[in-house]
Amino acid sequence: MRHTLLLSLLLPALASAQPALQTEFPKAATPLESGALQKLLTGRSFTVSQAVGSEMRLQYRDTFAYINIGNRADSGKWRVEGSAVCVDWRVFPAGCSEVRVDGDVIYTKRASNGEVLVMRPI
Repeated sequence: MRHTLLLSLLLPALASAQPALQTEFPKAATPLESGALQKLLTGRSFTVSQAVGSEMRLQYRDTFAYINIGNRADSGKWRVEGSAVCVDWRVFPAGCSEVRVDGDVIYTKRASNGEVLVMRPI
């Protein structure tokens, strides 16, 4: 009985300790034209922190992107479609992620769950 009561008190506190999944871009963040987005990413590497899960490391080379998430890694051809970055990963599901910028801050919206993340240059 005591354990049940303790658990019922702790569960809401634990649930609220989880970071909230941000699904909307900040109001000041705006899309880039495709050429500017291509230029912004090509030859650069970024770290990206998820609300839940391991930090990601992304690298955009001329035509290939590379990703490391924890002990998992993948690569694939990437391209820009409008204001989205699309990657045909070899292992992970292919998809397109919308990108917005606010000054020097780059935001991306994950195709898999709609989470908006900050891309920090390395």
